[in-house]
Amino acid sequence: MSTLRDVVRRIGPGLITASVVLGPGSIVASSKAGAEGGYRLVWLIAVAGLFMAVYVSMGARLGCALEDSPLTYVSRRAGRWLAVLAGLSAFLVTAGFQFGNNLGVAFAVSGITGTPAWVWPLVFTGLSLLFLFTAKRVYVWLERIMMAMVGIMIVCFFANLFWTGFDVAAFANGLVPRLAKPDWLVAPAMLATTFSVVAAFYQAYLVQAKGWHRENVRDAVLDGWVGIAILALISGAIMVGAAQTLHGTEDTFWDVGQLAQLLKWLLGPAANAVFCCGIAAASFSSFIVNAIVGGGMMADGLGLDARVDSAATKKLSAAVMVLGCVVALLILLLGKGSAQSLLVAQASTLVAIPLCAVLLYYLTCSKKVMGDMRNRAFSLVLGAAGLLLLLGISVRTLVRLFS
Repeated sequence: MSTLRDVVRRIGPGLITASVVLGPGSIVASSKAGAEGGYRLVWLIAVAGLFMAVYVSMGARLGCALEDSPLTYVSRRAGRWLAVLAGLSAFLVTAGFQFGNNLGVAFAVSGITGTPAWVWPLVFTGLSLLFLFTAKRVYVWLERIMMAMVGIMIVCFFANLFWTGFDVAAFANGLVPRLAKPDWLVAPAMLATTFSVVAAFYQAYLVQAKGWHRENVRDAVLDGWVGIAILALISGAIMVGAAQTLHGTEDTFWDVGQLAQLLKWLLGPAANAVFCCGIAAASFSSFIVNAIVGGGMMADGLGLDARVDSAATKKLSAAVMVLGCVVALLILLLGKGSAQSLLVAQASTLVAIPLCAVLLYYLTCSKKVMGDMRNRAFSLVLGAAGLLLLLGISVRTLVRLFS
């Protein structure tokens, strides 16, 4: 029992960071990938999860190595302009995710409950703002809530997998990397939601909020790997469920709520309850953490107090929430919202991500910054590969979106 308590006590920053990965947007992207391509993109979840775990471990080590907050250090070494630019990039990326998450929760919950789509961005944004401004010791409550939310997601989505079945041969075949022409939008959206470098960068702030230093670096790195592994498994379970229920049918996928409708013959009334719980858990966790990531890094870039509980972080986090909600409401009320628009929103965030990726990789390669905790061969190679992948897909996405 004491061993279990020790493990749980070590879990925290990694699971909070991973909660950004699995929001309504990523659920829709994984569901659409499974519905339209079957098991074809299983490999992308594995690769993106591996890259994310590597970058989360970089963020964890950076947080343990620095006495200052990361962008405060950047401003002192390279100038305030670079810190502001990095903070603004994080703010824009998280605002884009917040917009996508609002669309995702609107499609999913309205599809399951039959309620108007525009209601749900207001509900979840309102609940998130209430938590942000009323919770004392925000970091401590984030740990507790994220553990509870992830537990709910594990039960819900793996329960669905139990009823839908699992094709081992098709899953193994899906681990072979390949892309088909229809994947040009869903693949970048999946990459953006799974391999979120901004969230990985913010791991440094969460490690510092936890009070971890150099002597805690092993716990910090292990915590990050465990968190990302859990969330990647949940994403895989969602894709498999969609592949088993929708792929090969004549139905066209439009949102994740459709999965609950198709599972009614298996689960009966429980289908809606299971999906509502899973979507609500993913939405609430991602809404809060995603906004704090953008608000905290923007505050640090501007030279303000970047602690999770600070007034500056809360106000800028609220700005991320409100901006994402307002844009989503406009899209929904104008009748322009669709699963396609959500995927475009998620994929477009890749355009602003590279700066944070380059900074995180550069800082963790520096012996001056990291000492004996700098990147070694494994992180050097995989980090460089992940960076090249992000840069390549960012350029391709930019061309696709504006051509």
